[in-house]
Amino acid sequence: MPASVIELRPDRRLFDHEFEGYKLHFQSIPNYVHDLPSPVDKVYPDEVQYSFIHAKLFALHNHLVLDFWNYTFNYYYFDKKQQVRHVTFENNNHSFKNTVVYDVPAHIERKSGHFNLSLIFPSGNLATISDGTGYLHIVETGNRNSQASRTESWQTQHSSLVLGEGKFFVIVDSKVEEKGSSELLHCLLQSVEQSEKHFNTVLTWVTYENDKQNWKQVCIRQLQGKGIVHYSAIESTCSALYIASDNPFKFITDPENDIVKQPRKILYTWLQTTEDVNVTLRLPENISKDLLHISVTPLAIKVSYAGNTIVDGTLRHKVDSELTTWNILENGQVDILITKADSMMWDRFLEHEDSNGEEIMDASLVEEAHKRLAHLCSDTEAVVDQSVPGFSTQELEECDAASEEDTVLVRIQATNHETTHRIPLSVHQYLFSVQLETHETPALVLRHDVDACIWQPNAQLVNSNTWPMKHQGTLMAFGYIQSSKENRKFITCPPNFMYSVVCEARRHIFIYQNSGPKDTRLRKRTNGVMVDMKVGQQRVFNIDKYGEVIGINATNEHLFILTENNLIAIEIM
Repeated sequence: MPASVIELRPDRRLFDHEFEGYKLHFQSIPNYVHDLPSPVDKVYPDEVQYSFIHAKLFALHNHLVLDFWNYTFNYYYFDKKQQVRHVTFENNNHSFKNTVVYDVPAHIERKSGHFNLSLIFPSGNLATISDGTGYLHIVETGNRNSQASRTESWQTQHSSLVLGEGKFFVIVDSKVEEKGSSELLHCLLQSVEQSEKHFNTVLTWVTYENDKQNWKQVCIRQLQGKGIVHYSAIESTCSALYIASDNPFKFITDPENDIVKQPRKILYTWLQTTEDVNVTLRLPENISKDLLHISVTPLAIKVSYAGNTIVDGTLRHKVDSELTTWNILENGQVDILITKADSMMWDRFLEHEDSNGEEIMDASLVEEAHKRLAHLCSDTEAVVDQSVPGFSTQELEECDAASEEDTVLVRIQATNHETTHRIPLSVHQYLFSVQLETHETPALVLRHDVDACIWQPNAQLVNSNTWPMKHQGTLMAFGYIQSSKENRKFITCPPNFMYSVVCEARRHIFIYQNSGPKDTRLRKRTNGVMVDMKVGQQRVFNIDKYGEVIGINATNEHLFILTENNLIAIEIM
C-alpha cells in the first residue's frame, strides 16, 4: 500500500502579519556564571571519522542535558572523570549547586571511532546512558522530583555491549512502555558504517523488558540509509519511527517480523568520470536496431527495446545531449556515452532511486582514493594532535553539505516495516527540534517563508489517512534570520516560543524576542510620517571569554549556555 503524502497547512491564526522585524537592544543582559568544579568531557573526531555524518554528530552534540521530567532547573553533564554531574539553578538567589550523581562503569580508555557520552531520561526514575565505547547502561535514578533522591547516587540496573565489539553509537531517543505486568524500555541508537562507496547511518531500535526483577534485551531492529539524519524519534505509542532525512531508510534486521526483500534485477550499469557517463545495457545477441530506441535530452533519458523500458527518468544533473553517442556490439552489449554539462561527480545517475541500475566504480578513481587513505591501513600509527579543536560544520565545503531539496519526514511502522506517511520538506527547511511534552516526541521547527513554524507530530490514528501534525506556534521572521547567520552552531527556542536563539561556537549569542516595547516608533520611509510599528528585540551576548559553546537549553525565563568550564544562565527579560 503506497504511503499517504501529507501536506503541512499552517494555522494562519498563529502568524502575525503586522510584525515588522527586530530592533537591536543595547541594554546589558543579566547573566549568572557557574564555574564547573570539573570540566565537561568532550570527544573529538579522529582520522577515521571524516564523513559529513561524523561532522554533524560531533560538532552539534549538545552536552547540556535538561531533565524534562523535573519542572525546576535541573541540568546534567559528563565531566572529565566520566561522571554524571547534576547542576541545579535557584531562580530566587541566582545560585548554582553541583553534585556527582553517577559514575559511568568501566571507564574504558578512548580509542579511534568512539563517540561522546550521551544521556536521555525516558521516565521520571530511569536514565539511559551511552559511554561512547559501545556500552548502553540502564540506570535507576529514583524519583528525581523528590528532594531526598537528589542526594542519592544512581544505580546501574543493566549494562550491555548492544551492537557488539567495535560498534559505537549515541542515544537519540528513549521511551518507556507499560505492557501488562511488565515494563518495556525502547532505545533508539545512531551509529555510522562505511560501505565501499559511501557512509551509511544505522538506526538501531533496541527493546528491553523488566519483569520487576531484572532487565533483559528482548528485541533489536535496525534500519539503514545513506547520508545524515536531520530528525529521528520513537512514536509515543512505541509502534513506529519518525525519520527526517535526505535518503530513504529501510529495515535490515528484525527478529520478530520478516523483512521482505524485493528481488533486484540489474538492467543496466553506469560508470562515470568527471566529464561523462557511460551507460551499458545487456540485450540479446544480434539485436534488431529498429527495436532499440534511445532518447537523451539535457535533463532526461529514456531507453527501450522491443517496447520494454530499460531506463526512464530525470537525470541527476544536466548533460550536453547533442554530444551523446552509442555503440552496439554483436554480443548484444549497448554502450551509451553521455557528456556532462558540468565537470563533477554525481552521487547517482537518476534523480530518483532506480533499482534497475547499478554504478560501476572507475578503477583509476578507486586506486586514487586508496592512495589517499593508505595511511589508515599502514603498520605505522598516525600521530594525532590531541589539542586540535573540534571539527566545525562551517569549515566544510558546499559539496560536503547535504541538500535540503530531497528531505522527507516519514513514519515507518514497526510491525510490517511499511512507510505509512510521507511529508516532503523541500519547501519547509528543517531547522531544529524542541521538546514540548514529556510523553510526546520532540516537535520539529520548520522554515515557512521568512518565519519558522513549530510542528508537533502525534501518534497515528487507527484507519486514518492523515498524520496529525499540529502547528503549535510561530517564530516570527526566524526562518530568514537563521539563514543569514553563517557561523551558527546551535539554534533553539523555549517551550512558550517567546524568543528564539542563534548561537555561534565562540563569539556571539543572538536572542530574538517576539515582543518589544509598546512605545517603539519607527519612521515610515514613504512619506516620513512617524507611525507605531510592531517590532521585537534583538539582543546580543558575547560568549568569547568563556570558550567554545558545547551545550545549550532555552527555558521560558532563562537561556542556559554550557562551555567546557562554565555554565551561564542568561536572564530573558
